Amino acid sequence: MIVVAILGILAAVAIPAMIRYLRRAKTTEAVDKLSYMYRMASVYAQSQRYGRGVGGPSLGVQFPASAGPTPATVAPGIKVADPAGTWDTSQTWYALAFGFAAGEPHYYSYQFDSAGSGSSAAFTARALGDLDGDGLLSTFERAAQMTPNLEVQGSMGIYMERELE
Repeated sequence: MIVVAILGILAAVAIPAMIRYLRRAKTTEAVDKLSYMYRMASVYAQSQRYGRGVGGPSLGVQFPASAGPTPATVAPGIKVADPAGTWDTSQTWYALAFGFAAGEPHYYSYQFDSAGSGSSAAFTARALGDLDGDGLLSTFERAAQMTPNLEVQGSMGIYMERELE
């Protein structure tokens, strides 16, 4: 009887810790993809691009255009693969050479907001997901802006709100 009681106490302590561990493991996707988006947006802004035609004008320093949440919704707590064409809705995802756009299953919906050009260019990359199905979204954000010297200056890290919900 004592052994059963001890096992019950151990299970009561271990199960909540295991659930937190599993949720934290799911958040690594958002952190990884936002870091990737940050690097690719920086490369995009620093690369030389030209307009159409012979002798087309050099396009100014800017980040890719804004793109709304893609996919629009994500199933709560379930890693899902997107239908074909989901990531083809915006040139932004193509410009960022988005790594999982080809159908890799994921927990989060991704958004890219940008504005301005030259030294006033800025962007915010965002990941939104409902890991436990309670209707509250985990939010992860990484932002950057151009300096007067036209160098990308990013936020100190990734902002997290309701990381584990």
